[in-house]
Amino acid sequence: MLKTKPRYGERFSKTSEWCSEVRIKIQLLGNLKENHSGSMRLCFNYHRPQRQSVMAETITLEKFYSSSLGQYALRWEQNQYDKLVSDCFGYNAVQLGATGIDFLKNNRIGLKVAAEPTLRPLTQLLETDDRTPLQMLFEAMPFESESIDLVVMPHALEVSEDSHALLREVYRILIPGGRVILTGFNLMSLWGLRFKMQRFGAKTFLPGKQFMSVFQIRDWLHLLSFHVDRGAFGCYGLTFSSAQIKEDSWIEKAGDRWWPQCGAIFAISATKEVPGFKLVGRAVNKKFFFLGRRPAPKSE
Repeated sequence: MLKTKPRYGERFSKTSEWCSEVRIKIQLLGNLKENHSGSMRLCFNYHRPQRQSVMAETITLEKFYSSSLGQYALRWEQNQYDKLVSDCFGYNAVQLGATGIDFLKNNRIGLKVAAEPTLRPLTQLLETDDRTPLQMLFEAMPFESESIDLVVMPHALEVSEDSHALLREVYRILIPGGRVILTGFNLMSLWGLRFKMQRFGAKTFLPGKQFMSVFQIRDWLHLLSFHVDRGAFGCYGLTFSSAQIKEDSWIEKAGDRWWPQCGAIFAISATKEVPGFKLVGRAVNKKFFFLGRRPAPKSE
């Protein structure tokens, strides 16, 4: 029996039936849309499961200090601040951030200011605290130029919106020879290794918006005519052990000796340097005679 070719109408009907079946199957997977030209475009509603952004999660400095890891870091920082501010003298001192801890308690300056960008931390200051609470923007401080003798910055650069503007403002308010003391987290450490694992889903455990290395901060201070004369590294313990184990472990004792730059926290102290004046001109030699005595005239 001879096979006859299907007519055009039959082929079109079979093709349309096949297309309708394909359309139904595709609609189970996605949405079939048509553009202005009449051609079909397949648009799947497949949503890739987005990984939660760990950088969006922020931890305040007060919350960090309340944890066991923060208490371990706070003990080291308090010890460093007590050493560095003990020999600073003047009339005015300012602490920027972390006002819940008095890092100026070992200093003998008369007027001490505890500054915060928000009002809530200032309401928690004790009545016995000798610091004056002040709410202000760190990038625009309400102080006159060259009016502050000492500025303390516990992790202020890491939580600031503009670290460069903050350092410029600190340079403006400090007197010539004034001192700035700051602390921060060192990413070239075991804590920094754990911090870098946050992009792979690790839990956020350090406060701050941006972290800078010690070399960057020293370079910024040098550009602003600061002279870094003191510094220290600390907290070499692992982050997953308890505070007592970290303090008594061999890695804490050997850190200062063998790998001091790998400490989790650093402290930097710098002084503001201002170029001095040098008189340039003709040297005048003038002799002064005391008690009214004048030299006898030379005999010819």
